[in-house]
Parts: sequence; structure tokens; C-alpha cells
Amino acid sequence: MKITKIETILVGAPTPGCGLLSNRNYFYIMLHTDEGISGIGEATLESHDDSVIGCLKDLEDLVIGKDPRQVGRLLQNLLRQRFWKGGVVKASAVSGIELACWDIIGKAAGKPVHELFGGALRDRIRVYANGWTGGATDPAVIKDKVAEAQACGYTAFKFSLAIPVWPLHDTAAVRRIEKAAETIRSAIGPDAALLYDGHGRYDAQLAVQVGQALEKYDLTFFEEPVQPEDEEGMAHVAAHVNIPIAAGERLTRLQEFRRLFDKRAIAVAQPDLAHCHGFNEGVKVVHIAESFGGMVAPHCPMSPVITAISLHLDAIAPNFLIQERLFLNDWRNEIITEPLTVREGCLPVPSKPGWGIELDMDMVRNHPRILAGSPALFRSDNSIADW
Repeated sequence: MKITKIETILVGAPTPGCGLLSNRNYFYIMLHTDEGISGIGEATLESHDDSVIGCLKDLEDLVIGKDPRQVGRLLQNLLRQRFWKGGVVKASAVSGIELACWDIIGKAAGKPVHELFGGALRDRIRVYANGWTGGATDPAVIKDKVAEAQACGYTAFKFSLAIPVWPLHDTAAVRRIEKAAETIRSAIGPDAALLYDGHGRYDAQLAVQVGQALEKYDLTFFEEPVQPEDEEGMAHVAAHVNIPIAAGERLTRLQEFRRLFDKRAIAVAQPDLAHCHGFNEGVKVVHIAESFGGMVAPHCPMSPVITAISLHLDAIAPNFLIQERLFLNDWRNEIITEPLTVREGCLPVPSKPGWGIELDMDMVRNHPRILAGSPALFRSDNSIADW
């Protein structure tokens, strides 16, 4: 079996809400073979679509003509034969290719991918909703949004406040974050899981203030309290906040995950299979986390395709905690022919060959590429804040 063509498919997916969530194009990579089997991977990298397209063009000669069943060798070629192992742009392009290969392998074998890795360890996959607030920052609006997410089957909720903060000692921001947490906790009750995403907006000391203010609301984890490359800062937060720390969505190499665990900076790894060089590298992150007594909660705020792919990793990970899923209650949930439906806070383990999904090509054609982008946040002095 040989790969004959790399096809890129971009689907314009503007995010509803108040403009404080990013608009994006779902970026799919389809690999076609001479045996008529095609596989899909996702490489969505918000606002960097042309960069990923260009990278794929640079790597194309290493892919065409290769056997997708030799996915490990193909990955090594992509990483080692261009000298620059690359950052997140190359990692996303490589991830999409690697994921598409596994879809082909599963389809050729007539098995779901998780069966190729020893089979599922659980009957269903616990998920949490992200983006369910629509970017709202007003506690009253946030409270109203809870019922909508609960009606869609969610019992776990992550929130973040897209507000410009002074990285150091912004007590007003701490109070706003705490008020939102209080509102959500009162709405969802004491037993539902609540998670907070700092988006790397804070320095270590402000992150400690935020974390300590949130301790009373019984959070499952505090995600990206500081920028992910600030390993010492993250370790400082972990040592002074009584909430598990999570990170990994912006990491692409195994060594980065290992260093965070080695410094006791995180308790939960969040590999993104669309960015960390694919499924097999995601499995390695699972084992790194396991060796440190850590948990895994894959990052996934993109399309239902990467959600479905992530479910296979969740199924086989002995240290799986919870799966992120972007809250979708519109056409975006129907970009695959059999939409994912949350029931009692869980999604089913996939059972069909490969990833077990197919794109709805009519839906794809009805939503052409858009101009993607993330919100811009400015402080009172007009300086630029992290989104």
C-alpha cells in the first residue's frame, strides 16, 4: 500500500458568542492510497492555516509513495530528514499525517485504532465542556449558560475569563475570577467537576493568588497558570496552590512533558494529538505521566474529528482523567456523519474501524474557509495582554 496524495480540507468554523473566543478553520488532512483506502487526521492550528499548508508542501516528498502502515518509520523521516525538527507548525502538519495513517491502518485491519493498542480499558469516556460560556465574563450570563450545557448532557465544566490582566498583582482580576467560580459552583452543585484555564496569562505570583482564591471551589485542575515554557514558575504555583496543575496543549515534544513532571510542576498532562506529532507520541506522553503518578486529560477545543480521535487515546490510557470537548450545539457538531452525543457526562468508546468517523462532505462544502483569528486584549494603558 502506498500513499498517493495529501489532500487538505479547510472548513470555516466561526465561534458563536461575544467575540472573546477564537474563530478558526477546521484543518483536515486526508491521505489517499493506491488501494482505495483514505484516512483522516486533524491539524487545526488557529490563525496559522497557510503556515501549515506551506509546511505540508515542504514535507510532501517524504510522504508520497510511502506505506502508511509503516507509520513509525514515516514519523521518523518527517522528524529527522529535514534537520529542523520544528515547532508547533511543523508538529501540527506531522500530526495530521500521522493521525491519517492510523485511520488507514485501522480501516485496513477492520478494527478501531484503540484495539491496535491493546483495547479499551473503560466502557465510556468522561468529558468536560469547554467554551460553553460563549466567552461571557458577566457572572449572571455565565449562570444562564450552565443550564444550556447541562441540557446537552455535561456534568463537568471548564471556564476561563478572557480579560486583560496585569501579569503581576492584579487583585481586581483575581476578584472577578473568584466571582465567576462562585457563580458556576453554586449553579452546578458540589459534585460536578469544575476546572479553570489560566491561558498562561499570569506570572507565577499572580497565578498563586488566583489559585489560592479558587481553592475553596473544589477544582479538578488549574490549567496553564503561567506560560508553559516557564517550568520553574509552574513548579512554584504547584508548590503553593492546593489544586492539581495541568498543562500540555502548547507542548510538542516528549522532553517538555518529562521536564514538567520531573520538576513536579504538573499533575495532569494535556497532550493535543493535533499538535504533539500524533497518536503514538500521545501514547508516549501517557506513559511518561504514568511513570510520575500523573494523569492525562487530552486537550481538544477543535472539531469533532480530533475529539473522536482523542477518544481512542482515552480508551487505552490507564491514567486517563477526563477529555476536553468544545461545546457544540450547532452545525459544527454535524461535520461528521454520526455526530458525537454526550450522555450523563460521557461519550462512548468508538467501535468502528479506524477512527470510526467520516466527514459529511456536503457540510464541508457549505462552510468554506474563513479569515481565522483570536481576540485581542488590551490593558488600560493600551498595552497588549495575553489572550
